[in-house]
Amino acid sequence: MNSHFRIPKYLKTPFLVSSLTVMTMFLVTLIFFFRIQPQVPLFYSLARSSQHLTSKGWLFLLPTISLFIGLTHLMIAEIAKHADQLLMKLFAWTTVGIQLILGLALFRILAIIT
Repeated sequence: MNSHFRIPKYLKTPFLVSSLTVMTMFLVTLIFFFRIQPQVPLFYSLARSSQHLTSKGWLFLLPTISLFIGLTHLMIAEIAKHADQLLMKLFAWTTVGIQLILGLALFRILAIIT
């Protein structure tokens, strides 16, 4: 019995783009991690300005969330592999869209603090 997961052919492109997006986010974060100050203004939405600053390790939060979303959606694609192809394609490309939005947020944060 062969129980390992194979991505259907029609989902390979979106999940490849998803993987490349996550790897790019981690790589860019790692590169900037060593170039920035120890405290970075990350949480602009908090009420007090003293809470805006946080450790630069928090920059890995967005790539980690993106990775978690990608892996979760990949598991959901495995469970729903017999669903309609169009629905699965929309689901996979939505994953990419969410990850690109997180990537843009990360790049905006890095552009502000550098």
